[in-house]
Order: sequence, then structure tokens, then C-alpha cells
Amino acid sequence: DMGKALPSYEEIPIACEMDEAVETEYKRIEHKLVQVLRSDRRAAQKILSAYLNLLSAYPDQPYGHEPIRNPFVPEEDQNVLSAPKDIGSADDLQPKDEVLLDLIDRKIQAGERVIVFTAWVRLDTQERLHKLLTEKGVKTAILDQKVPPVQREEWVDKRVREGVKVLITNSALVETGLDLNAFTTLVFYNIAFNLYVFRQASRRSWRINQTAPKVEIYMLYYADTMQHKALRL
Repeated sequence: DMGKALPSYEEIPIACEMDEAVETEYKRIEHKLVQVLRSDRRAAQKILSAYLNLLSAYPDQPYGHEPIRNPFVPEEDQNVLSAPKDIGSADDLQPKDEVLLDLIDRKIQAGERVIVFTAWVRLDTQERLHKLLTEKGVKTAILDQKVPPVQREEWVDKRVREGVKVLITNSALVETGLDLNAFTTLVFYNIAFNLYVFRQASRRSWRINQTAPKVEIYMLYYADTMQHKALRL
């Protein structure tokens, strides 16, 4: 019976709370954009995906975002619908980072290895997490698209032999065929609205040949935000 050979599998959502200043700005941006969506249908259709992206990404990186503009207003100074305020920088720990670092610490103490999946390529999440973990003395590697698909599994095996404890990668890069059994804790740092990619990535360690008794999938999100909605989806 093939089912017997599979380890137990658990998905664990973890709600994080935004810092007060970030939450205030998030709500302001959200309110402003909801007003546009209600009042200007033509503009709304054009900015909807930018709006979803900004609200999904802002709590993870509350700085460095372009303003959202009304495409139908030509004047540069009059077409800004919402200009997100910069709060802090890449050197600041966000609440979600602290939750992640604690979780990784616990898992490494227990002798496990961890994969951290990120979904937003235009954010500095991967480099920031790599720096945070390396500073804590945790051997960490980033798997990016420069490694060709056919070489990814071998590349990961080599990192594991070198003593890497945490692998950071975009979930879209491991959606097919990759066997990542060395990692028994998978953490989605953020989740895109693509359920297929999420499902595929979340199964990378839950395989017939997995010898560990359990695979845990953690999903980190900020409560009452667009991330929360993506997770519900």
C-alpha cells in the first residue's frame, strides 16, 4: 500500500501582527485604493493587479514601492492615487522575520533542515533573510533561476553535503519533479495567489521515499491583510 509509506503531513498557518506604523500606513493605502475602486471604474480595472500586489507585498517590505498612478491622468504630479510611505529599511527586523527566525532556530535544534519559500521576486526578502540567518551563524543558501532546472536537485544535494541548514527559494522554481527530502520543515514566508504553485511546492518533501516521520508546512501571514485573503483562497 503506497499510502502507508508516506509520512504524516501537516499545514500550520501562523498569523503575525504588523508593527503599528506599518499597519497604519497599510490601512491608509487600502482605504485610498478602495475609494478609487468604488469611484472610478475605468481606473480601477487598470490598477487592480497593482493594488493586489502592493497590499500583498507592503507588510513584508514596507519601503521601496512605486506609487500607484491613474493611467488616464497625463500630468505627472496629478495622477498619483496612492504613494506608499517608506517605513524602515532592509536592516530592520519585521515581526514576520522574528517568527521565522524563532521557528528555524527550533527546527535546527531538533536536527532538521528548513526550506523557506518566497513568492515575490521584486522584494528583497531572499537577500534579507539570507543576511539575517548568516549573521546568526545558520548556514543558508539561495536557490535562484540561474541554476538550470535539470541541475537543481544535484545543486541542492551538494549544499546539503556542505552543511546547509536553510534553503531559500521561490516556490515557482521547485514546482515540478524536484525531490527535497533532506528538508522536513517547509515555510511559506509569503504566498502568491497561485494555488497550483503552492500545492506543488508544498509537496516537495512529502514523498514515498521520505524517511522522516513527519513533514510540516508553515504558512506565515499578516492577520487581516491581503496575505490573509490569499491564504484563505
